[in-house]
Amino acid sequence: MAGGFDPIAEYKARTGKSAEWFARAREHLPGGVTGNVKFYPPYPVFAKRASGAHLWDLDGNDYIDYMLCFGPLILGHGHPRVVEAVRKQLERDGTTIFGPPHELETVMAERLNRIFPCAERVRFTNSGLEATLHALRVCRGFKRKNRIAKFEGHYHGCYDEALVSLTPSEETAGPYAAPQPVACSLGTSEYTLQSVQVLPFNDAEDTVRLLRAHKDDLAAVIMEPVQRGFIESNPEFLKAVRETTEELDIILVFDEVMSAFRMDRLGGAQTMYGITPDVMCLGKIVGGGFPAGAFLGREDIMDVVNPATRPKDNRVFHGGTFNGHPSVLAAGMATIDVLEEPDTYPRLAAKTSRLRNGLNDMFRRQGFEALAVGPGSTFNVVFARECARSYRDCMHFDANLRKEFDYGLLARGIHLHPDKPLYTCTELTDDDIDTTLSVAEEVLTKMRAAR
Repeated sequence: MAGGFDPIAEYKARTGKSAEWFARAREHLPGGVTGNVKFYPPYPVFAKRASGAHLWDLDGNDYIDYMLCFGPLILGHGHPRVVEAVRKQLERDGTTIFGPPHELETVMAERLNRIFPCAERVRFTNSGLEATLHALRVCRGFKRKNRIAKFEGHYHGCYDEALVSLTPSEETAGPYAAPQPVACSLGTSEYTLQSVQVLPFNDAEDTVRLLRAHKDDLAAVIMEPVQRGFIESNPEFLKAVRETTEELDIILVFDEVMSAFRMDRLGGAQTMYGITPDVMCLGKIVGGGFPAGAFLGREDIMDVVNPATRPKDNRVFHGGTFNGHPSVLAAGMATIDVLEEPDTYPRLAAKTSRLRNGLNDMFRRQGFEALAVGPGSTFNVVFARECARSYRDCMHFDANLRKEFDYGLLARGIHLHPDKPLYTCTELTDDDIDTTLSVAEEVLTKMRAAR
């Protein structure tokens, strides 16, 4: 790091036990983690316990937590309403899971139908990844077509189709107006690349042109209406996508795993924009901190999985032993109970705005070209003059400054995943926000002095 400011060294100095356990974990887990996203160099914080908006590591360091398990914990860690709901479910039902159907599956489906305009029928899964995977299979089965379209830089899980053009380099991505399918993981087959049409996000003219050119072989378009939780769709762009997919009879799928409950109201990005997709996908918050997901949509499309009305050779297979897990649904229902209280979203929005605006004021005062940007209770910090409108803009952010900033925060008790969005929760206090802003000021001052 420049000028003697070395936040990584500071981080290492206070996380010795995390380093020890990382070395031990590497003896059994590739990279010392159970999923690649959990790793960051030199090693991640190893957690010991958590409560509300705080997390403690193995060294006893107290962090204000803005990772929140990558977003699901909108009520913070161990919210008493959620814990109590799970306890009551276990005591009432006498089991962790039944196997046959149970009442809570239908009750939750009815509730989601009231919240999301497109949710005429619901199927549960065990993750957002599973939700998008099954949703796309349903779309292909309903349309009897094999190809799907996705937007460059949009994340829908870690299966083959979803990883196409997730993080391509500028050298391999092709022209912005006509992105090329790029394998972003070893093991991606050539067939997979040929089965995915890549589209340029927030570019209505070229997206419409590409959809028209490939209309005969596309079953569906899948997209994050808010890319990675912080890059918003241009309303006219989103309107064009909706109108064109309707005209061409292509299914529009909204991946709202991140955005569904993190806008400033219930109903997700589709309610915020006033655009209703044909199918949508949920994950993260819908499980209240447990593994959960769902795909929801128009009755005629969702009916393609119906075992009561369709023979085996004329339906899409969807299964999963733990789908609709009663403990998971109890936690999700309790979470939605709190979110539906009249003051929850206004309070959370006020907290998030205070933090986001405080950071932006600080960046200006300290002379950094940086922004805290994003709708609702998710935002990202970008070291750039302007917010991104697509994945390609993100490639030109100053990654080194972001790295210094992130590790400076980590070394001073602010928990986040370097280079990822930050999430807020209802349990974040004014003192937490004051502390966060004070720490950020200290880090930026050191960064500026080092230049």
